[in-house]
Amino acid sequence: MKNFKEKRKSLKKKILKKSNTQETQVAKITNTTLEEQRKEILNKGKKFKYPVQYSKNRLVGNALIIALVILITGSGLLWYQLYQAQNTGEFIYRFTTVIPFPVANVDGENALYRDYLMEYRANMQIANAKKDEIESANNVKALSVLNKNKAMKNAIANAYAQKKAREMGISVSDKEIDEAFDAQRKTQNTELTESALYKIAADNYGLSPSEYRRMFIELPLLRRKVTAEIDKNAAKTRDEVVKYLNDNSNDFSKAAEQFGDKIEYNKPGKVRKTNIDGGRSKVASQLNVGEVSKPFISNAGDGYYIVKLIEKSDNEISYESIKIKFTEFNSQLEKLEKEGKVKKYIKVD
Repeated sequence: MKNFKEKRKSLKKKILKKSNTQETQVAKITNTTLEEQRKEILNKGKKFKYPVQYSKNRLVGNALIIALVILITGSGLLWYQLYQAQNTGEFIYRFTTVIPFPVANVDGENALYRDYLMEYRANMQIANAKKDEIESANNVKALSVLNKNKAMKNAIANAYAQKKAREMGISVSDKEIDEAFDAQRKTQNTELTESALYKIAADNYGLSPSEYRRMFIELPLLRRKVTAEIDKNAAKTRDEVVKYLNDNSNDFSKAAEQFGDKIEYNKPGKVRKTNIDGGRSKVASQLNVGEVSKPFISNAGDGYYIVKLIEKSDNEISYESIKIKFTEFNSQLEKLEKEGKVKKYIKVD
């Protein structure tokens, strides 16, 4: 009986002790706010979080450094290929169509490397395709130097024309480009389709449609407009020649004597109506015999022409012509070069 009482007493103490422990734990949780528990959990997790953040920041930094090194190295290689090695390959050329690298500078206006390479590559392709027809075409080095000089000269002239056009408010519209393109399609008594002309440009010159329009239409047309606008002396001589012809029965030979070296006189001679002569045959074929044309700018954009139709048949015509050359544009370029305002960034000799 005594043992039973002692066991019951011991069991009661254990139950009371366990109850007190649970109450203490409940009290502990109850007295701790949720905010404190959240902070405690976050603080315990920081030892895992900070190393991960550090690794991410380090990876981003390393990636930026690598990208910068690649960019600097790539830019250096591209600069070397353009201005030292003078690589004219397709890959380098495509870079110049995206990024406006300068090949020269004229009076503060950059001449684009793209325009230089576009013309050089086109001229070299046509020369290589017609080696048997072009004199000295087999001398690749000499031909390359010749075409580099020509492309550089035109790139500089086109850049100066763009500068002057901007100053004088001159532009070339899409309509004018389309009209000039259509005129080119209808030469020599044939009318090529748009796709046919572009195919000829691709096969002969390696030019895309947009490159063809820029090289053969847009740039020459703008340059022609600027050249005519700034050459006041040529315009004055043109008007004087027109007046003299009107007063002297349209006698071209007398006009040649009167104006001397101010004009160029071409005597009559039979040519085909489709003759490529700066546009003279085309204009003359639209006249009546004895009729004189109004002054017009040559296709090359180098002066004014006045033509008189002498004779006409189904396929041939005979005309005489007077040319008043433009000189002001080239004179200004020559002056800028003497003043050191034309800078070439590559050697082409």
